[in-house]
Amino acid sequence: MYELFILGQLMDHAMSGYQLRKALATVVGQEQTVSYGVLYPLLERLAQREQITLVTEAGQSRSKKVARITSLGREHFAQLVMVPVTINKQAQLVFQIKCNFLHLLSLTDQRTILLDFQKFSQLQLKNLRAVRDYLADHPRMVPTDVVDAQQVSQLQQVRAQAQATWVAARLAER
Repeated sequence: MYELFILGQLMDHAMSGYQLRKALATVVGQEQTVSYGVLYPLLERLAQREQITLVTEAGQSRSKKVARITSLGREHFAQLVMVPVTINKQAQLVFQIKCNFLHLLSLTDQRTILLDFQKFSQLQLKNLRAVRDYLADHPRMVPTDVVDAQQVSQLQQVRAQAQATWVAARLAER
């Protein structure tokens, strides 16, 4: 997931590790961003595989390593971005990352990713309806727990519906 993000970010222009981390926080949220202890070793691995180059540039206060994508990196990005998303706890983040790079893809590939995201969103909504139905018919729960769970489920439903609406609008544009 982070490899896809780094390569995608570098498709537009070279960036430092600090800039990459800030960009990731913008896309996935501050609470989901990667630590520098994960980011810098990943940059080194990508450099070893010749997917990026790392060049040390002198700055005003200190030097910094700047990453640039290579042709191998561009090829790898094109492969990674089209890999179907595994439905797990990271799926939401992966779709957000992929949607951040739609401008780099052909219309056909954009539609493929958005249609996959739409299926994921519909699955989320279906699962949330099942939770709502379960809560409505589950007599073993304490009534106050049911009320709290229903309210949280409603929040999740609103978020999932907003996502489904957003994806549908993006598909309509293409």
